[in-house]
Amino acid sequence: MVILAKPNETLMEHTENTLKVFKCIKECYPDVPKICGVPDFWEHLFYILFFHDFGKAAVGFQNSLNSNNYWGYRHEILSACFIISLNDIFPEVTINAIGLTIITHHKDVKKLRKDYQIKNKEAKRVFDEKLFELKPNFDELISYLNLVPKLSEKYLGYKLKTPNNISFEDLRSVYNQTVLNYFKDFKIGNYNELHGIYGYFLKGFMNACDYLASGSKYEILSAVKNGDLYTFDSLRKTQLIASKTKGSSFLIAPTGSGKTEASFLWADNNQTDNFSKRIFYVLPFTASINAMYNRLVKDLGSDELVGISHGKASYFIYKSVESGDYDESNFETKRIQNLTKKIYRPYKILTPFQLIKFFFGVKGFEMGLSELTNSLLILDEIHAYDARVTCLLLESLKILKSKFGVDIFIMSATLPSFLKNLFSKELDISNFISLDSKELDSFTRHKVNIINNCIENCCDKILNDINSGKKVLIVCNTVDKAQFIYEWFKENDVDNSALLHGRFILKDRERIEKNLDNLNLLIGTQAIEVSLDIDYDVLYSEPAPLDALIQRFGRVNRRGWKDDIIKQVNIFKIGSDNDKYIYNQNLVNKTLDVLNNFDILPESKIQEIIDYVYSEGYDSKNQETFDEVKLSFNRLLKNIVPFINFNKDNDFYNLFDSYEVVPQKFREEYLDEINNKRYYKSMGYCLSISKGQFFKLQKDNNVEFDCNSNTYFIDVKYDSELGLKLSDEESTIL
Repeated sequence: MVILAKPNETLMEHTENTLKVFKCIKECYPDVPKICGVPDFWEHLFYILFFHDFGKAAVGFQNSLNSNNYWGYRHEILSACFIISLNDIFPEVTINAIGLTIITHHKDVKKLRKDYQIKNKEAKRVFDEKLFELKPNFDELISYLNLVPKLSEKYLGYKLKTPNNISFEDLRSVYNQTVLNYFKDFKIGNYNELHGIYGYFLKGFMNACDYLASGSKYEILSAVKNGDLYTFDSLRKTQLIASKTKGSSFLIAPTGSGKTEASFLWADNNQTDNFSKRIFYVLPFTASINAMYNRLVKDLGSDELVGISHGKASYFIYKSVESGDYDESNFETKRIQNLTKKIYRPYKILTPFQLIKFFFGVKGFEMGLSELTNSLLILDEIHAYDARVTCLLLESLKILKSKFGVDIFIMSATLPSFLKNLFSKELDISNFISLDSKELDSFTRHKVNIINNCIENCCDKILNDINSGKKVLIVCNTVDKAQFIYEWFKENDVDNSALLHGRFILKDRERIEKNLDNLNLLIGTQAIEVSLDIDYDVLYSEPAPLDALIQRFGRVNRRGWKDDIIKQVNIFKIGSDNDKYIYNQNLVNKTLDVLNNFDILPESKIQEIIDYVYSEGYDSKNQETFDEVKLSFNRLLKNIVPFINFNKDNDFYNLFDSYEVVPQKFREEYLDEINNKRYYKSMGYCLSISKGQFFKLQKDNNVEFDCNSNTYFIDVKYDSELGLKLSDEESTIL
């Protein structure tokens, strides 16, 4: 009979399709054998792919393909039995590595030990029964062994030996020699190369080949020459230097000076001849990630090349492909996001957590680390993270650079020297790209005005600016304050205005973000500081540390340097009592003191005054956090090995200081979407609140958990223009 791997695909068709992906991956990752220290790595992976689905030849599995009957066993366990045919080709340690990769390519070691280890007579009886189901198709399987020389020459580039001609009686369980021995060594800390990068690559690339072939994608896409996308008459100095720089680098340059273009020109100069290196672009906030995705898709002329990865990415993609037919939109969203999770797209835009998570052993981490190998990693606005995230990111980057051959491009408009020096030392980066004082001053565009008052007392003055035709940006430090100020202007008949912060449901946030640059008045929190391409005439800001203020300044007169235009940025000296929960007040006071010395703020002075404000580096509390996180992270790393997932109650998910909730007023609409299985649409009613906010609401009996939908509903006032209305010191920013 013809042996099937899927209802519409034979076993050998699927096998050859995985080898098509294998060939492409081998071409895109030529340094993998050197990095993992295994010269014949690709041969090992070839045999893994060749044998990985042999167990599907079992009669029960074949019968289940065209019926609704569940077979009830793991085909990989039977597939691994065929590694005995490699006894004359590889040493035992390699054969066991091949067997372990085959047997775990769907379920990890922990799951296999729990449900499928052969530890008693009954388990042995079940295994023997399932193994016997291979016998009717055994001769057919053995005939496939003769295809190895031909297939290896086609996809590997040279002929491999034909595996030994074995008998059915030779087949036996390899669970003990693969899974059990690997787990025992892991438990006692007796690590070998299979517990390291070699194991990551075997598992990661095996899954990549299998998953892409199953999705009818038989190659991985290459990047394009990014420089060809730009039509500049000439490059700026930083862009020119970046385009000629090899290896990891820093770029410090003003907002609006073309840092993004510079980073992609750097990527061009560090690419392979066939542009196969993956490019990862890391940004702090979802709004800036979404904006960068739209920009890249437009520049590249294709959404097939670009992936996006953050907590709400699926909703963003769904809205971008939404049509009248939900099933069609749903299918397309799943298709796009499934491919983004695999080694397929050459560009990925993501948050730092999407990198950090691979070092916490979450499901799929082997494929994630494999994809990152030899990649080009661009980090924008690296100053925006707190001490905890900065430490996790830095420790992750150290591993990626030293062990996985990643090149890193770090850029910012406002990077304190203590952070620059820390990253430079820890990552061994010596390339620094910047402008000299004269060039920097050509970007000067802001007049600083310190107002010895609070924003509440100055709304009439701001209203005069709006009425005179100026586009006004107001940035508050807390959501509560931003809501209060927005309501004042609405009561005073200011039209064409918007409020933006992190306490909107996704539907409303999406609607607001679409029109940010066409408003008379925008009021927001720190959510608007980083990477949003908006341009206003005047800023009014509550007091904040200098790096945060510089980012706020960058949303005003964004391109004024082109015409020597200077516009005013106003900083209130008096904030709110709750500001102490957000910012170190010593940094705020030093910022206000130093800015008092300036009228027009020269760009050439910004680095100097940032270093003055941060002259002591992290304060004692943040330094303690940094040190504790570093110690904990490196302790955790010792327990992260390939083939074992650590995603149940994992420490990674405790990094997120928030709960996903739905306001009670949307309960009916939300549950209607859930009940009709329109899950992407249902996400539009969700928002995040901090753990502190959640527990306070829970204490006041304002939280209800719905078991059927697995959702928290909160009984709190919500308004589509104002967002969620909370009032406590936990109500801050993002």
